[in-house]
Amino acid sequence: MVMRLEIDVTSRRAKLARLGRALSGWRLAMCWLIGILLGVLGVLLLLEGQPIGWLLLGSASIPCMVLIWRSQYLLTLPPSSPDTAASVDAVLAAEVLGRLKPGEPVTVPALAAAAAQTKAAGFIGVRLGLSPNNIISMANNPQITTEAVYSYAIALQQSLGEREVSSAILIASIVAAFPYKEEILAQLHLDEADVLEGARWYHEFQESMRRQQQPRRDGGLARDLAFGFTPLLQRLSSNISQQVGGGQVGVEVPAQQEIVERMIDVFAARGRQNVTLVGSRGVGKSTIVRMFAQRLMDGRSRLPAHLQYHQVISLDAAAIISVAPNRGELEALVNQVLIEAYSAKNIIVLLENAELFFEEGAGSVDIATILLPILEAGRLRMILTMDEQRLLQIAQSRPGIIAALNRITVPATDKHQTMRILEDQLLLHEYRRGVRYTYQALQEVYRLSQRYVQNSSMPGQALQLLESAAGFPEQGLVTRGSVQQAIEQTLGVKVGDAQRTNERQKLLDLESLLHQRMVGQDRAVSVVSDALRRAQAGVRNENRPIGTFLFLGPTGVGKTELSKALAETYFSGEQHMVRIDLNEYVQEADVSRLIADAAHDPGSLAAQISKQPFSVVLLDEIEKAHPLVLTTLLQVLDEGILRDINNAAVSFRDAIIIATSNAGADYIRERAAQAGNISQFEEQLVNQLITTGQFKPEFLNRFDEIVLFEPLQKDDLLQIIDLIIAGVNRTLASQKVAIDVEEAAKQLLVDAGYDPQLGARPMRRIVQRAVENLVARKMLAGELTAGQTLHITKDDVASQLGI
Repeated sequence: MVMRLEIDVTSRRAKLARLGRALSGWRLAMCWLIGILLGVLGVLLLLEGQPIGWLLLGSASIPCMVLIWRSQYLLTLPPSSPDTAASVDAVLAAEVLGRLKPGEPVTVPALAAAAAQTKAAGFIGVRLGLSPNNIISMANNPQITTEAVYSYAIALQQSLGEREVSSAILIASIVAAFPYKEEILAQLHLDEADVLEGARWYHEFQESMRRQQQPRRDGGLARDLAFGFTPLLQRLSSNISQQVGGGQVGVEVPAQQEIVERMIDVFAARGRQNVTLVGSRGVGKSTIVRMFAQRLMDGRSRLPAHLQYHQVISLDAAAIISVAPNRGELEALVNQVLIEAYSAKNIIVLLENAELFFEEGAGSVDIATILLPILEAGRLRMILTMDEQRLLQIAQSRPGIIAALNRITVPATDKHQTMRILEDQLLLHEYRRGVRYTYQALQEVYRLSQRYVQNSSMPGQALQLLESAAGFPEQGLVTRGSVQQAIEQTLGVKVGDAQRTNERQKLLDLESLLHQRMVGQDRAVSVVSDALRRAQAGVRNENRPIGTFLFLGPTGVGKTELSKALAETYFSGEQHMVRIDLNEYVQEADVSRLIADAAHDPGSLAAQISKQPFSVVLLDEIEKAHPLVLTTLLQVLDEGILRDINNAAVSFRDAIIIATSNAGADYIRERAAQAGNISQFEEQLVNQLITTGQFKPEFLNRFDEIVLFEPLQKDDLLQIIDLIIAGVNRTLASQKVAIDVEEAAKQLLVDAGYDPQLGARPMRRIVQRAVENLVARKMLAGELTAGQTLHITKDDVASQLGI
């Protein structure tokens, strides 16, 4: 039967829906009151020996039956099947259908007004930011037709596999039919697919609530009495099955459910009774074990009879060590525990982070010699969870154990699966913190955790950030901004949309801010400023560093100073500059120092960026590095990734990388003396560096910009003197004294310190000798005290310098 795209408000189902709505409020309260009064009065009369009490008790059953009929039928009104539904009212949810008034045309605004009063409207309003007023406003657009809304609704109902057109589906359909939805949704950082996901989320939320209310069948007291007694095991372990009970562990992710089924198949077969879940940290190995334990305890699950009500017991390595500190006692204790588990006949032993049971160390215990024959015999049921890298290490030292394991690889979840897990797990954080998460926040959690949470895999990456973001709510809501703030506060990385006024202004004025610390080199200042603006505006390639630059020029022209100025001005201080002096990396073996992890060398490049990803990375004197070191840096410059000694990816995608070199310094000085502006000779210099073999072309091509730094002239040095003196005054400010250097004295300082070969480097030493030494003498002699300003003349400078 072809469904008519209309709603018949006079149909029997519509009338029943309105009746269900009518039996609410004061009418519902009256039913309860009448039923209770008749029941109580009937009981009292029966106690007095009055037979009429039976009549009153019988009458009390009438309102009770009405209430049951209302809750079990009228409010849910089972819809017709799609094949037999004559019109949309046959599949429309009763909560919407009951709110449509008879005798009035069913218009899109009427549908929106009805849907806006439901729980789904409140859910979508909080989670997506589409308030009921937004929905009603969209529905009032004359271009939307009821036929279009019905068509979208039926299609969405079928795609979601729902029995009826719910209020959430109806709201999503009104949005889909709205002609200007792209503009409205874009302002909320949404698209049409996100609204459909919001409807799906609402349905899953309702289904989860329904499942939680279902009675549980977990075997009761007789379950444990049918099996053996395990006092020692109970003392040295935790009972996973008791923790999960008969309830649901979490959302049912198909990939994880498939692994649970494979575990059941292994234990149902006659082979070795062990399962080893192998996967990186955060992929959900522990969750899968708990899902498996829940399945065994659920009396409604279809399982082999010999697995029903089996309990998963996790051994505690620390508890075992505390009871038996020496090896002989330890082996005897573990052997006794495992015998007890086997004798009970209903125990599956869990070794979580199983590598702790195969090595000696703090918090670990080596029981490999005991476990190997047990695993090979395959009679004691066991579950092991292990990290991929640790499994490979154990395989090299103990191949016999690895050969006895039934391995199941647990992959990281994809975006769709991770989003479903986030939607499920956020309820716990909302309850604990008293906040509500928006859908946009979950999307941002996935995006930013994938980029910045490097010590885990999905969904663990996202769950870490989900919890952290709860600490930064905005008026009780965890929003996109909350997630960004969590990253910024914990990692020091600026991930916002550059919408804050002070942040925008700093980016726009970055050149002038940098020039407060350095003189000249306008092109270099411009290219790094442009790179930061692109990054914060979101128009850069996020799979590369913020910017990669090669600064070429003589000594003392500001290459390193620009890096320091950038770190101080925009990266919150010079402590956010990671400096690697590549003149210390001249041997092939030095590559290992570059990629060492924090445990082996906290000063390595990989370790410093892992700790501080939002940084200026200064690779100083890069021309002196060993060729293999430069080859190692190629992937960093190109993809923003460096593999450390453990093959873990270290991200440089939130760093600016600046390499400096004195290569071609003589060429630059020569051209500057001839033409003044050296930027026109950049290509010639690059070709010369390649021809002379100082750099390979594939290395130079990895940089976004190669910038030539011009030699400094005396006029530039005068400005540098001003900057140095300003720094001296900042140092003296805490002692409430200041200095003032006359222009002639500054000129003398420049003349004394000017060296075309060394640039500005001698200037600081000259100021130290001529100015700082003078100030120190005056203060110690009591000639310069708090509140005074020391005026330094040309003669003072000449005297200090011995001129």
